[in-house]
Amino acid sequence: MRKLILLFVLLPVLGLSQLKKEEKALVKAVDSRHSAALELLKKAVNINSGTMNFKGVRKVGSLFMEELKALGFEVRWSSGDAFNRAGHLIAVHKGKGKKILLIGHLDTVFEEDSPFQSYKMLNDSIMHGPGASDMKGGDVVIILAMQALHDAGLLKDLTIEIVMTGDEELNGEPIELSKKDIVDAAIRADIALGYEDGDGDVQEVEDAEEENLHLT
Repeated sequence: MRKLILLFVLLPVLGLSQLKKEEKALVKAVDSRHSAALELLKKAVNINSGTMNFKGVRKVGSLFMEELKALGFEVRWSSGDAFNRAGHLIAVHKGKGKKILLIGHLDTVFEEDSPFQSYKMLNDSIMHGPGASDMKGGDVVIILAMQALHDAGLLKDLTIEIVMTGDEELNGEPIELSKKDIVDAAIRADIALGYEDGDGDVQEVEDAEEENLHLT
């Protein structure tokens, strides 16, 4: 898994001739699924999943659960009734070796009454949309990484748990219940990776009314 992460980081500066056989297989798998991943992201962004829109959060969760189920993950929805939120997506792939936890979230700050509700492409490489980078883009990267590992024949040996929470933007209460699933997963894990990211600009974004995701 660490090799996959490094591969994704280094791909822009590496030539294919420098990659090993399994790494080339991953590159090929990512390339072949790129268009489908972009369509998945557009579909997810167009579903309003403001934290308090429980139906929308669950709908995005269901969308991603179907993708992970197709790869052999055991998927379930952890109800948020006890802490007044939609709940969390939990997906587990049982293999061997180190236990890896991948973290995302399904909710956004853009509730149903927000005027910002759908994606549009600003050019051929930048998507503008609610939650495009924070963090449905990161969720789709998780899924694309799992698909690439599956297509390259590498997923079958890995032990991976994915937790995508439904209340990252506005925590449910009591917090010991709202965060129980992710805390329990972290205790089980040897390695944990969070996939929330932006456009590479480390300066804090002051205006949260717009989100752009750079796709290159």
